[in-house]
Amino acid sequence: MTKFIKNFGIGLALFLTFLVLGGLYNFLDKEQQPILKETRLGGQLFSIEIADTPAKRIRGLSGRSSLPENRGMLFIFEIPGQYGFWMKGMFIPIDIIWIRGNRIIGLEKNILPSSNLNYYSPEPVDKVLEINAGLSDKLGLKAGDEIELK
Repeated sequence: MTKFIKNFGIGLALFLTFLVLGGLYNFLDKEQQPILKETRLGGQLFSIEIADTPAKRIRGLSGRSSLPENRGMLFIFEIPGQYGFWMKGMFIPIDIIWIRGNRIIGLEKNILPSSNLNYYSPEPVDKVLEINAGLSDKLGLKAGDEIELK
């Protein structure tokens, strides 16, 4: 019985430690709560997650098993450039939309999670939008189109 109480106490202490550390981590890691903005793409309303810090941009959509059709992730850069994107840790196929200001500069379509390539914008951009693969064609998006970003 004493051994049980000792093991139970150790287990409880470990559990409480992980609980406190997990709560502290969540408190310190504000990036776990996505910032959502609404926008219209091809007439369809989208909820867009904002990736505006280096940590959010590195993480991107990696690790996700799905993405609702009306969702996407917008990567915002302070300085326009030809930024590289890769599929490391991705499980869903995507379309990449290169944006400068509020105008589409170019698109990469139907990128598979297994792709080992790096994708770069055709010109300097300050935003990149990732959506489910095939949606840019379904919505009729093309270079030169304006995107309403609120």
